[in-house]
Amino acid sequence: MKILLAGATGFVGRHVLKALSGAGHQIVATSRTRQSLRLPGVEWRQLDFDTLATVPDHFQFDAIDLLINAAGLLSVDEEQLTLTQDLGTRALFDLAKQAGVRVLHISALGAGGQPDVPFLASKGAADDYLMALGIPAVVLRPSLMLGAGGASSEWLARMSALPAIPLLDRKARLQPLHVDDLVDAILALVRRWPEAPLVLPVVGPEVMTLAQLIDQMRMSQGWPTAWFIKIPDAAAEFGASLGDRFGWRALNRQSLLMAQRDNMADPEVLETVCGYRCASLRDRLHDWPDPAQSAHLALRPLMLAVLALIWLGTAFVCLGPGFGWGLRILAEAGLTGPFAQIAVVTGGLCDGLLGVVMLIPRWRRRAFQAQLCLMAAYTVIITVVLPHYWFDPYAAVAKNLVLMVATLWLLRTEARR
Repeated sequence: MKILLAGATGFVGRHVLKALSGAGHQIVATSRTRQSLRLPGVEWRQLDFDTLATVPDHFQFDAIDLLINAAGLLSVDEEQLTLTQDLGTRALFDLAKQAGVRVLHISALGAGGQPDVPFLASKGAADDYLMALGIPAVVLRPSLMLGAGGASSEWLARMSALPAIPLLDRKARLQPLHVDDLVDAILALVRRWPEAPLVLPVVGPEVMTLAQLIDQMRMSQGWPTAWFIKIPDAAAEFGASLGDRFGWRALNRQSLLMAQRDNMADPEVLETVCGYRCASLRDRLHDWPDPAQSAHLALRPLMLAVLALIWLGTAFVCLGPGFGWGLRILAEAGLTGPFAQIAVVTGGLCDGLLGVVMLIPRWRRRAFQAQLCLMAAYTVIITVVLPHYWFDPYAAVAKNLVLMVATLWLLRTEARR
């Protein structure tokens, strides 16, 4: 079968692409940008949903048997969500109707039923449009999906490594599933297509709270149950408002609303239609999450925050209460007067600048490199000019080595942009 897979580079799309390719289908895979990835039987084409919304002939179908739409946008921008997940997706469905192509559209559980959540509202609008077109179509509405490469999965893996875990809500129930179950459901539907257009929920067989889900992930990594802390409602609302203002993906008013609501459906509906039933989450959590990777995800932002605090704190001390102390150290090295004052002020400003710059992702790698050079220079100078500081009972100079190793680790694990 020749299948057009839209959104082939996303979390779901990558897993679906691998499975379809392995099953021997001929795939036309699309992404917003050009792709160099080569897979057997896979042809790459560019498809921009935003452009498609305004220029319908931006993309053309060529002898396709089935369209699978795995494209989506996790955002809080209502206009962007409407353009990409609603209008652009409708245009793609129109092209499918013109070409006489079946459509399998991956939506989200809760789509259409929560108009105050922009992500789900835009998904629901596209779902309704597809169902009204009168073409062979299936809308899959999966619950929260877990697996390697997912944005939500990464956040949950990070949280699972913490001994005390803050939660927005501890009562809302959900039925999470592994992404492999969604992929297997898609393969089952490709083999056994329903006679009439359908909207199908895809959910795990177990109902659980988010705390129970995280504990399940912890158990799969060999860790005991965690201590969960309910974030006060006022603090959650304040954090959500900040998230809306600054574009945070993990915390915003939309994520707060979804975290506070049940998200459940009947798992037997899918089995009745195509014969597939999602597996227990416990049976799926083998290769992911990996405890070393979860610890890395949890510790890296903490290490980044602590290191920034050290540099900014050093700047504050040098320019404030520790100014005289800095002058005394330089006097031991033979530098006094205005030049010593300039040296202390310059050093403090330099430390403060590096502390600020390392918080800016675009410049973070350069900041780490500069920090390593500066700490190495400080250590060498102290070793040559003031060697007795190595024998400080508090090991002030020796701790430079620990900071250098921590900085090197952050540099090596920083994503290249």
